[in-house]
Amino acid sequence: MPGAARDLGELEELLGHRFRRRELLERALTHPSLQEDEDYERLEFLGDAVLDLAIAELLFERMPDRAEGELTEMRSLLVSRRTLAEVGTRLRLGDWLRYGGNLAGRDSLPRSVLGNVVEALLAAVYLDLGRAVGLEHCRGLAEAWLAPEMADIAGAHGRAHAKQALQEWAQGHGHSLPRYPVLEVHEHPEAHAFQVAVEVAGRTFPATWGRSKREAEKRAAWEALLVLRAEGADVG
Repeated sequence: MPGAARDLGELEELLGHRFRRRELLERALTHPSLQEDEDYERLEFLGDAVLDLAIAELLFERMPDRAEGELTEMRSLLVSRRTLAEVGTRLRLGDWLRYGGNLAGRDSLPRSVLGNVVEALLAAVYLDLGRAVGLEHCRGLAEAWLAPEMADIAGAHGRAHAKQALQEWAQGHGHSLPRYPVLEVHEHPEAHAFQVAVEVAGRTFPATWGRSKREAEKRAAWEALLVLRAEGADVG
Protein backbone atom coordinates (compact mmCIF):
# COMPACT_ATOMS: atom_id res chain seq x y z
CA MET A 1 0.00 0.00 0.00
CA PRO A 2 2.06 3.00 -1.26
CA GLY A 3 2.38 5.89 1.15
CA ALA A 4 1.33 3.91 4.21
CA ALA A 5 4.73 3.87 5.91
CA ARG A 6 5.72 7.50 5.38
CA ASP A 7 6.00 9.94 8.29
CA LEU A 8 2.99 12.25 8.17
CA GLY A 9 4.86 14.78 10.28
CA GLU A 10 7.22 15.35 7.36
CA LEU A 11 4.28 16.02 5.09
CA GLU A 12 2.78 18.44 7.61
CA GLU A 13 6.04 20.39 7.48
CA LEU A 14 5.80 20.58 3.70
CA LEU A 15 2.16 21.62 3.83
CA GLY A 16 2.68 24.26 6.51
CA HIS A 17 -0.02 22.91 8.82
CA ARG A 18 0.07 20.66 11.86
CA PHE A 19 -3.20 18.75 12.10
CA ARG A 20 -5.11 18.54 15.36
CA ARG A 21 -7.30 15.86 13.82
CA ARG A 22 -4.91 13.50 12.04
CA GLU A 23 -7.81 11.46 10.70
CA LEU A 24 -8.62 14.32 8.33
CA LEU A 25 -5.13 14.23 6.90
CA GLU A 26 -5.27 10.44 6.54
CA ARG A 27 -8.62 10.67 4.80
CA ALA A 28 -7.29 13.29 2.36
CA LEU A 29 -4.50 10.85 1.47
CA THR A 30 -6.78 7.86 0.84
CA HIS A 31 -7.56 7.19 -2.83
CA PRO A 32 -10.98 5.69 -3.72
CA SER A 33 -9.21 2.67 -5.24
CA LEU A 34 -8.70 1.30 -1.71
CA GLN A 35 -12.49 1.05 -1.36
CA GLU A 36 -12.41 2.10 2.28
CA ASP A 37 -15.33 3.70 4.11
CA GLU A 38 -13.80 7.16 3.78
CA ASP A 39 -11.60 8.48 0.97
CA TYR A 40 -10.72 11.91 -0.35
CA GLU A 41 -13.59 12.41 -2.81
CA ARG A 42 -15.94 14.36 -0.50
CA LEU A 43 -13.02 16.44 0.76
CA GLU A 44 -12.07 17.16 -2.83
CA PHE A 45 -15.56 18.58 -3.43
CA LEU A 46 -15.24 20.96 -0.48
CA GLY A 47 -11.63 21.83 -1.22
CA ASP A 48 -12.53 22.90 -4.74
CA ALA A 49 -14.84 25.58 -3.32
CA VAL A 50 -12.36 26.67 -0.65
CA LEU A 51 -9.60 27.02 -3.24
CA ASP A 52 -11.83 28.99 -5.62
CA LEU A 53 -12.66 31.52 -2.92
CA ALA A 54 -9.09 31.77 -1.65
CA ILE A 55 -7.69 32.41 -5.14
CA ALA A 56 -10.50 34.84 -5.98
CA GLU A 57 -9.69 36.92 -2.89
CA LEU A 58 -5.97 36.91 -3.64
CA LEU A 59 -6.48 38.02 -7.24
CA PHE A 60 -9.03 40.65 -6.22
CA GLU A 61 -6.49 42.23 -3.87
CA ARG A 62 -3.38 41.81 -6.04
CA MET A 63 -4.92 42.87 -9.37
CA PRO A 64 -6.93 46.04 -8.64
CA ASP A 65 -6.77 47.19 -12.27
CA ARG A 66 -7.97 43.95 -13.85
CA ALA A 67 -11.53 43.56 -15.11
CA GLU A 68 -13.85 40.81 -13.91
CA GLY A 69 -13.38 38.73 -17.03
CA GLU A 70 -9.61 38.78 -16.73
CA LEU A 71 -9.76 37.86 -13.04
CA THR A 72 -12.05 34.94 -13.87
CA GLU A 73 -9.63 33.68 -16.53
CA MET A 74 -6.66 34.01 -14.18
CA ARG A 75 -8.47 32.10 -11.47
CA SER A 76 -9.26 29.35 -13.96
CA LEU A 77 -5.57 29.06 -14.82
CA LEU A 78 -4.56 28.88 -11.16
CA VAL A 79 -7.10 26.22 -10.15
CA SER A 80 -6.80 24.14 -13.32
CA ARG A 81 -6.01 20.43 -13.14
CA ARG A 82 -2.64 21.07 -14.72
CA THR A 83 -1.63 23.72 -12.17
CA LEU A 84 -2.81 21.68 -9.19
CA ALA A 85 -0.91 18.66 -10.48
CA GLU A 86 2.25 20.79 -10.49
CA VAL A 87 1.53 21.79 -6.89
CA GLY A 88 0.98 18.15 -5.92
CA THR A 89 4.29 17.21 -7.52
CA ARG A 90 6.16 19.95 -5.67
CA LEU A 91 4.62 18.80 -2.37
CA ARG A 92 5.55 15.18 -3.22
CA LEU A 93 2.03 14.03 -2.40
CA GLY A 94 2.55 10.78 -4.27
CA ASP A 95 4.93 9.72 -1.49
CA TRP A 96 2.11 9.76 1.04
CA LEU A 97 -0.99 8.89 -0.96
CA ARG A 98 -2.51 5.50 -0.13
CA TYR A 99 -3.94 3.71 -3.16
CA GLY A 100 -4.58 0.28 -4.60
CA GLY A 101 -6.29 -1.39 -7.53
CA ASN A 102 -4.91 -0.61 -10.97
CA LEU A 103 -2.95 2.35 -9.63
CA ALA A 104 -0.76 0.07 -7.53
CA GLY A 105 0.73 -1.47 -10.66
CA ARG A 106 1.65 1.82 -12.32
CA ASP A 107 5.11 3.34 -12.39
CA SER A 108 3.69 6.77 -11.61
CA LEU A 109 0.38 8.28 -10.55
CA PRO A 110 -1.83 10.16 -13.00
CA ARG A 111 -1.14 13.86 -12.55
CA SER A 112 -4.85 14.54 -12.15
CA VAL A 113 -4.84 12.45 -8.96
CA LEU A 114 -2.22 14.72 -7.39
CA GLY A 115 -4.41 17.72 -8.17
CA ASN A 116 -7.37 16.05 -6.51
CA VAL A 117 -5.32 15.45 -3.37
CA VAL A 118 -4.30 19.12 -3.23
CA GLU A 119 -7.98 20.10 -3.05
CA ALA A 120 -8.73 17.39 -0.51
CA LEU A 121 -5.88 18.55 1.73
CA LEU A 122 -7.10 22.13 1.63
CA ALA A 123 -10.54 20.96 2.74
CA ALA A 124 -8.97 18.86 5.50
CA VAL A 125 -7.16 21.94 6.83
CA TYR A 126 -10.37 23.98 6.64
CA LEU A 127 -12.26 21.37 8.68
CA ASP A 128 -9.37 20.90 11.09
CA LEU A 129 -9.43 24.57 12.09
CA GLY A 130 -13.15 25.29 11.74
CA ARG A 131 -14.89 27.95 9.68
CA ALA A 132 -13.86 30.96 11.75
CA VAL A 133 -10.14 30.41 11.29
CA GLY A 134 -9.96 27.80 8.53
CA LEU A 135 -10.69 29.95 5.50
CA GLU A 136 -8.05 32.56 6.31
CA HIS A 137 -5.46 29.86 7.00
CA CYS A 138 -6.37 28.03 3.78
CA ARG A 139 -5.93 31.23 1.87
CA GLY A 140 -2.41 31.54 3.26
CA LEU A 141 -1.65 27.93 2.35
CA ALA A 142 -3.03 28.35 -1.17
CA GLU A 143 -0.86 31.45 -1.59
CA ALA A 144 2.21 29.51 -0.45
CA TRP A 145 1.50 26.33 -2.41
CA LEU A 146 0.83 28.24 -5.65
CA ALA A 147 3.51 30.90 -5.14
CA PRO A 148 5.33 30.27 -8.48
CA GLU A 149 2.06 30.31 -10.42
CA MET A 150 0.79 33.40 -8.59
CA ALA A 151 4.03 35.24 -9.39
CA ASP A 152 3.63 34.45 -13.10
CA ILE A 153 -0.15 34.72 -13.44
CA ALA A 154 -0.11 37.91 -15.51
CA GLY A 155 2.34 36.34 -17.94
CA ALA A 156 0.41 33.07 -18.00
CA HIS A 157 -2.77 34.97 -18.79
CA GLY A 158 -1.01 36.79 -21.60
CA ARG A 159 0.39 33.56 -23.04
CA ALA A 160 -3.04 31.93 -22.89
CA HIS A 161 -4.48 34.71 -25.07
CA ALA A 162 -1.44 35.31 -27.26
CA LYS A 163 -2.98 33.91 -30.45
CA GLN A 164 -6.04 36.12 -30.09
CA ALA A 165 -3.91 39.20 -29.38
CA LEU A 166 -1.65 38.54 -32.36
CA GLN A 167 -4.64 38.00 -34.65
CA GLU A 168 -6.23 41.26 -33.51
CA TRP A 169 -2.97 43.11 -34.13
CA ALA A 170 -2.64 41.63 -37.61
CA GLN A 171 -6.22 42.48 -38.58
CA GLY A 172 -5.90 45.97 -37.12
CA HIS A 173 -2.89 46.66 -39.35
CA GLY A 174 -4.31 45.19 -42.54
CA HIS A 175 -2.30 41.97 -42.51
CA SER A 176 -3.48 38.46 -43.29
CA LEU A 177 -4.24 36.14 -40.39
CA PRO A 178 -1.19 34.53 -38.75
CA ARG A 179 -0.11 31.10 -39.98
CA TYR A 180 1.42 28.44 -37.74
CA PRO A 181 3.46 25.95 -39.80
CA VAL A 182 4.79 22.88 -38.01
CA LEU A 183 8.57 22.74 -38.51
CA GLU A 184 9.39 19.54 -36.66
CA VAL A 185 7.67 16.75 -34.74
CA HIS A 186 9.38 14.69 -32.06
CA GLU A 187 7.65 11.37 -31.46
CA HIS A 188 8.13 9.17 -28.43
CA PRO A 189 6.00 6.26 -27.14
CA GLU A 190 4.99 8.31 -24.09
CA ALA A 191 5.03 11.87 -25.41
CA HIS A 192 5.02 14.03 -28.50
CA ALA A 193 6.50 17.47 -29.09
CA PHE A 194 5.86 19.94 -31.89
CA GLN A 195 8.01 22.82 -33.10
CA VAL A 196 5.91 25.61 -34.55
CA ALA A 197 6.70 29.05 -35.96
CA VAL A 198 4.31 31.90 -36.65
CA GLU A 199 4.20 33.79 -39.95
CA VAL A 200 2.48 37.17 -40.03
CA ALA A 201 3.01 40.56 -41.64
CA GLY A 202 5.51 39.04 -44.07
CA ARG A 203 7.76 37.83 -41.26
CA THR A 204 8.59 34.55 -39.59
CA PHE A 205 9.04 34.83 -35.83
CA PRO A 206 11.08 32.54 -33.52
CA ALA A 207 9.90 28.93 -33.39
CA THR A 208 8.88 27.27 -30.14
CA TRP A 209 8.24 23.75 -28.89
CA GLY A 210 5.09 22.43 -27.19
CA ARG A 211 3.64 19.14 -26.06
CA SER A 212 0.78 19.66 -28.51
CA LYS A 213 0.32 21.75 -31.66
CA ARG A 214 -2.04 24.01 -29.75
CA GLU A 215 0.46 24.61 -26.97
CA ALA A 216 3.29 25.23 -29.45
CA GLU A 217 1.13 27.71 -31.38
CA LYS A 218 0.33 29.66 -28.20
CA ARG A 219 4.01 29.83 -27.31
CA ALA A 220 4.95 30.89 -30.85
CA ALA A 221 2.33 33.64 -30.78
CA TRP A 222 3.65 34.83 -27.42
CA GLU A 223 7.20 34.98 -28.77
CA ALA A 224 5.97 37.04 -31.72
CA LEU A 225 4.18 39.43 -29.37
CA LEU A 226 7.35 39.85 -27.30
CA VAL A 227 9.34 40.71 -30.43
CA LEU A 228 6.70 43.18 -31.63
CA ARG A 229 6.50 44.85 -28.22
CA ALA A 230 10.29 45.21 -28.11
CA GLU A 231 10.04 46.96 -31.48
CA GLY A 232 7.46 49.38 -30.10
CA ALA A 233 4.32 47.86 -31.61
CA ASP A 234 1.05 48.36 -29.75
CA VAL A 235 -0.02 44.76 -29.19
CA GLY A 236 -2.21 43.17 -26.49
